[in-house]
Amino acid sequence: MTTCYTVVSPDGLPIVPTTFPSRARAEHALEEWCARYAAQGYYATADGRRIPVVVLADHCRIEAIHRKPNRSV
Repeated sequence: MTTCYTVVSPDGLPIVPTTFPSRARAEHALEEWCARYAAQGYYATADGRRIPVVVLADHCRIEAIHRKPNRSV
């Protein structure tokens, strides 16, 4: 079984359409994604909440996805 990771935003959507091969890469992607909102100082959710950049990563989650390897017959 292989494991990959996805980063989910406060809105419940992945921050990118692909997965990451390690938790460390997912954490790095989350840091970069949060930094994109530094200029305005907050992330605005779909329901209108404003989450300050300094706590934005706390409102996201990194999920492990376990996949069975493909077997060719």
